[in-house]
Amino acid sequence: MSIEKIKQPAAGLTNKDLLPLEQEQRTWKAVNFASIWMGCIHNIPTYATVGGLIAIGLSPWQVLAIIITASLILFGALALNGHAGAKYGLPFPVIIRASYGVYGANIPALLRGFVAIMWLGIQTFAGSTALHILLLNVWPGWGSLGGDWNVLGLHASGLLSFVFFWAIHLLVLNHGMESIKKFEVWAGPLVYLVFGGMVWWAVDIAGGLGPIYSQPGKFHSFAETFWPFAAGVTGIIGIWATLILNIPDFTRFAKTQKEQIKGQFYGLPGTFALFAFASITVTSGSQVAFGEPIWDVVDILTRFDNPYVIALSVITLCIATISVNVAANIVSPAYDLANVWPKYINFRRGSYLTAVLALFTIPWKLMESATSVYAFLGLIGGMLGPVAGVMMADYFIIRKRQLFIDELYSETGRYTYYKGYNYRAFLATFLGALISLIGMYVPVLAGLYDISWFVGVLISFLSYITLMRLHPPYPAAVPVPYAVNVDK
Repeated sequence: MSIEKIKQPAAGLTNKDLLPLEQEQRTWKAVNFASIWMGCIHNIPTYATVGGLIAIGLSPWQVLAIIITASLILFGALALNGHAGAKYGLPFPVIIRASYGVYGANIPALLRGFVAIMWLGIQTFAGSTALHILLLNVWPGWGSLGGDWNVLGLHASGLLSFVFFWAIHLLVLNHGMESIKKFEVWAGPLVYLVFGGMVWWAVDIAGGLGPIYSQPGKFHSFAETFWPFAAGVTGIIGIWATLILNIPDFTRFAKTQKEQIKGQFYGLPGTFALFAFASITVTSGSQVAFGEPIWDVVDILTRFDNPYVIALSVITLCIATISVNVAANIVSPAYDLANVWPKYINFRRGSYLTAVLALFTIPWKLMESATSVYAFLGLIGGMLGPVAGVMMADYFIIRKRQLFIDELYSETGRYTYYKGYNYRAFLATFLGALISLIGMYVPVLAGLYDISWFVGVLISFLSYITLMRLHPPYPAAVPVPYAVNVDK
C-alpha cells in the first residue's frame, strides 16, 4: 500500500501523520509492544488498585485470579481493536471515521483525548510527589523553599517538582513515536528492579511467602465471590479501557499482524500476573511491617531509612510514571487533536499541546477531592467502552475487515453518511453508556454498573449491527474503484 494512491484527500481531513504508513515505516516488533505494556502496567495507580482488592476482603489467590482473567480479556480486546491499525497503518481517529463518520469521529476521539489529558495531569502530579520525596532526602531544606508562597495551595517546592517532572516528558517526545519506542524498550524492564527489591523486602519481613498467601478472604462460596470477582475484573479492565480504543495508534507501526499480537500477549498476561504477585506481596508485607496494609507505594518508600533505597526506588517509579503517561496519555490526544485540526496540528505539535493542556488541569487541586474526580473520569471513561463495541462491530461484522482507504479522507464517500455523521454509531454508543452506567443512579440495577465495561461493549456492539442492518446507509451500496485489501 502506498500513501500516494490516496486520491485527492480533503484538506480538512488529513496531514502527514494521519496518512497510512508505508511498509518501511512499520518497524515495531513483538518486543516493542511487550515493553509498552511492561511500562504501562507498572505504575502507582495500578498498584493501589491491586492493593484495594485485598482490602475489600478478597484473598491473595482470588486477586491473582482476577488479574489473570482481566489481562486475558484485555489482550483479546487489544489484539482485535489493534487489527485495523496493523493491517492498514492507520491511527485510531482515522479508523473510527468508518463507523462514526468523517466528522463524527472527532467527538469520541476528543472525548478519549480529554480523559487522557486529565489523567496526564493527575499521573504527572503523582509522579512529582515521588520526586519531591527524593529531593527532600537529598536536600532537607527543599521543603521550605519559597516560604509561604504557593500557587492555589501548592507550595514552591512542590510546584517546582511538578514542573520539572512534567518537563521530562517533553524530552521523551523530542523525536516523536520513534523516541517513544526507544524509551519504552528500556523503561519497562527497569521497573522490575524496584518491585523485585520490594518483593524481597516483603517476603523477608513477613517470614516467607507462606504467611502472605495463606491469608483467607472473606468470600468463600461461589455465590459470595462471583460479584466481587466480576467487579474486580471490570475495574482492572476499566483502567485500560481508554487504551483499548487507541491501540491502533501503536499497532499501525507493527511490522506484521503477528508481531502486534505476540507482543501484546507477552506484555500483558504474563507481565500483569508478575506485577499482581509483587503488589499483593508488598501490600501484605507492609501489613506485617507497619501494622496496616499500605496501598500507596510512595507511602511505603517514605518509611524506609536508607536514602539509597529511596533514591533508586523513586527514580524508577518516576520512569514508570513517564512510561505510562507517554503511552496511555499523550499519544492518543496528539493524534486526536491532529484529527480535528490537521492543517495546523501534526503529531509532535499535538503531543506538546497535550502536555501544556495537562498543566491547566491543576491536578493538585483535583486531588483534594480525589473521590469525585475519579468518579467523574470513570463516568466519562464508562462512555468509551461502548465506543470500542461500535468500532469492533463495524470493522469485523459490518466491514468484514475491509476499509476503503480513499474514502476515509473524502467528504463525499461512503463514510460521510449524513453531513459527516453516522447517527447509528452515536445512538448505539448512547444506549451502551446508558445501560452500563444507569446502576450508578438506580440501586436495583447496581449489578450492571459493577460489570459496566462488559455491558457497554455488548449493548453498543449489538445495537450498532442492528441499526446498520435495519437502516443501512445509502453510500455503502455505491461501488468504489479503489480499496486496499492487505491482510498480514
